[in-house]
Amino acid sequence: MHEHHDHGPCSNHGHCHSCSGHQEAMSFNEKLNLLLNHWIEHNESHQTDYKKWALQAREEGLGEVVEKIQEAMRLFQEGNQRLRQAQQILMMD
Repeated sequence: MHEHHDHGPCSNHGHCHSCSGHQEAMSFNEKLNLLLNHWIEHNESHQTDYKKWALQAREEGLGEVVEKIQEAMRLFQEGNQRLRQAQQILMMD
């Protein structure tokens, strides 16, 4: 089962680039870019769990559940594409 973890942008490595003493010097765009990166990585980190549970659900004969999990996976992938597009736009500013 997936362990509960902190969803904040500072939870991944025990330190946070946006939480350092230079936070005041960071522009809004820099902070938003860090958040976008975090959200993308967070969504991708769940893909392994989704696949694992979809396989187990298939073994249990839960075909409709598998379909919904796979649909959710596709939506997360589409969401990440949109977040990457947002990053590209942000970097052009």
